[in-house]
Amino acid sequence: MSWIKAVTTILTVIICTFELGSFILTKYKLLLVNQTPSIYESEKHFPDIIYGRTEREIWGAWHSSNSSYRSVDNCFDITMSFNEIGARDDSFSNLPNSSLFLLGDSFAEGFGVEKVETSEYLIEQELGVPVLNFGASGSIGPLQEYLIYKNYNHLPHQGLIIYVLPANDFYDNDAKIWKNIDQTRFRPYFNEVGDPLIPYYFPSAIPRDDFQISSSFKILKNIIKDYLWSANVLRTILIIARDDTKLTTNNKSFGIKKSYFYDATHLQQTNLIAAHEGILKSANDRDVLFVIIPSKNDINRWENEPDRDSYKKQLWYSYFESVQEKVSQRVSVLNLLEYLPSQTDKLFLTCDGHWSPYGNNWASNVIISHIKNNNFFKLNKKNH
Repeated sequence: MSWIKAVTTILTVIICTFELGSFILTKYKLLLVNQTPSIYESEKHFPDIIYGRTEREIWGAWHSSNSSYRSVDNCFDITMSFNEIGARDDSFSNLPNSSLFLLGDSFAEGFGVEKVETSEYLIEQELGVPVLNFGASGSIGPLQEYLIYKNYNHLPHQGLIIYVLPANDFYDNDAKIWKNIDQTRFRPYFNEVGDPLIPYYFPSAIPRDDFQISSSFKILKNIIKDYLWSANVLRTILIIARDDTKLTTNNKSFGIKKSYFYDATHLQQTNLIAAHEGILKSANDRDVLFVIIPSKNDINRWENEPDRDSYKKQLWYSYFESVQEKVSQRVSVLNLLEYLPSQTDKLFLTCDGHWSPYGNNWASNVIISHIKNNNFFKLNKKNH
């Protein structure tokens, strides 16, 4: 049995050497991922956000109620807290009628930044009225925003702010795309038969209480991540293998080559329009502000297009321009692509495609100015 002992010794030496090397590389920040395993952190942290994201509601991705979780990546380490209904916000009890709904995906949620750095919080503080954050990560699209609003529009509010992210809003609820990605996620899709707003779910969709992966793989992955410095080397190798080495410029969630400002199909555009028409109808003549958000990839595409404004000829954009002419309710559209700062790279997290604190601040300032300059919503006089 001496050979078993020899092999065991060799493997032990290799593993220990690899772990030591990973520790050194991490400490000198020579890897693409340089995180400290949770076992070595002195302060107690909340559970990982993966356990706080759920898919049991009719709109799919949401948050566990009355809870706090840690969200961490290479360029941020934040705590996310959710109220009694699972929104990333303070309690929704005793709301004034002056409140505003905020609908959207991870940009509205404030992915990657602390609560006080989110655009929602900054808008709320400046306008002096509660802004109810119904944004969520996890591939939230316009159909899901419609279902969320239908479910909660009984809450007191005077109007809505709706974040429109062409980078993924056109495909988040497209069953043809998602059938080749994952049919087990419990999330709604535009119906291909009849009314597109009657949600379709894949027969194999499974409601779930968190975003865990399969149990056996999850356990192994969490052990490596929480206990070993080697996890940083392994994750760096995986990033390189996937050709995602340009962490400061990539936009994995939203696609590298396409810009849906320009490239959405006709059906994707009509479905997006149907969802927003549904929200406008459910708003019962309340004021609605649409905020169109460009991703980093959209900005790059726009800067290199021979005809930069050709996206304005698209059906979806023509809809947003025409909807402002509604007589029954005040509707305004704000295109953030027209208000870009000189240094657009600063708008996004260095390891992710979401807004940085700077980006959230920029967006909130543009939105606040638009609301005040157009006397939109009923605000306290001191804020005008």
